[in-house]
Amino acid sequence: MSDGSGSRLPGIDALRIFGAVLVVGLHVGLFPEWPHALMEVSRAMSRWVVPFFFLVMGFFIGQRALIGPTALVTSGRLLQITLVCTVLYGVLNLLQLGLRGGVERMISPEFIVRGAWGHLWFMHAALAGLLLAAARPDWWQPRAAWWGIGVVLLGCSGLDSMFAMGRIDWPTMFASRFLSGVAMVWLGIKLASVPREALARRWPVLLVAGLVLMVLQALAVRFKGGEPAEMQLHVGAVVLGVAALALGLALPASAGLERLAGWGRRYALGLYLLHPMIIELLRVAGVRRSDVLWLGAAVLTLLLLWASEHLFPKGKAVLDGR
Repeated sequence: MSDGSGSRLPGIDALRIFGAVLVVGLHVGLFPEWPHALMEVSRAMSRWVVPFFFLVMGFFIGQRALIGPTALVTSGRLLQITLVCTVLYGVLNLLQLGLRGGVERMISPEFIVRGAWGHLWFMHAALAGLLLAAARPDWWQPRAAWWGIGVVLLGCSGLDSMFAMGRIDWPTMFASRFLSGVAMVWLGIKLASVPREALARRWPVLLVAGLVLMVLQALAVRFKGGEPAEMQLHVGAVVLGVAALALGLALPASAGLERLAGWGRRYALGLYLLHPMIIELLRVAGVRRSDVLWLGAAVLTLLLLWASEHLFPKGKAVLDGR
């Protein structure tokens, strides 16, 4: 990632590759081989990643002098990536379900809202947030925008908790999750107006606050008979996403950090986009243990990206939206 001046921020890029690996674990599903408490904690502690990705996208848009044109250019890149991935996953749907079943699934409202295999909703929500920022860049500027974004995120998190308690259905949760993605892009844009040094200094406080909020919300959901492992949008996870962004700004430059940052710039996006295909292939091959699926899918997807970068650089560039 680069800021408005074009300089790199290696801490942010290093956290991107780390976060992308955690996302693979989230998409493997539950981990029945682990003690239940450990599984719940591990899933909850990984929920900061999606807010972090949304926030980072908005943050670097907000660093630019002209928000609207920058958001529009980034939207074009996201649209290309989304279309390429829709084609890739569409072919897999046809292979899995046949012509009629594959077409019916791809035109279903659930497929469009959720994204292919449930993870490309991130691209759809980010695209909507950027297009809205391009169309109305004046909306995020007033100080009251902080409160508006906060209200939206609190409402979406409340609906997510209700879903974990069995009080609302899947379509409502999908719509809420989509709206939360739009709001987090705008939160990232607003965070860009905070002095960078001030934000970087606050990462320990944000980390502790996020952890406390996650625990309290999970306990409340459990008290009401819900399943905390089903929650996707903890309020604390959004705060942890801000903490990760602040930590990325605070990390001192080093050779090791630069190496991780290079991997983040080159592979984090592709890892996020392609890993569900590798998970499915491993399942077809007979791999059932969840932690083995997690490790295997992460490693094999990274190897696939490395190979495509060296053997099919133009294809890799298309996947990256370049």
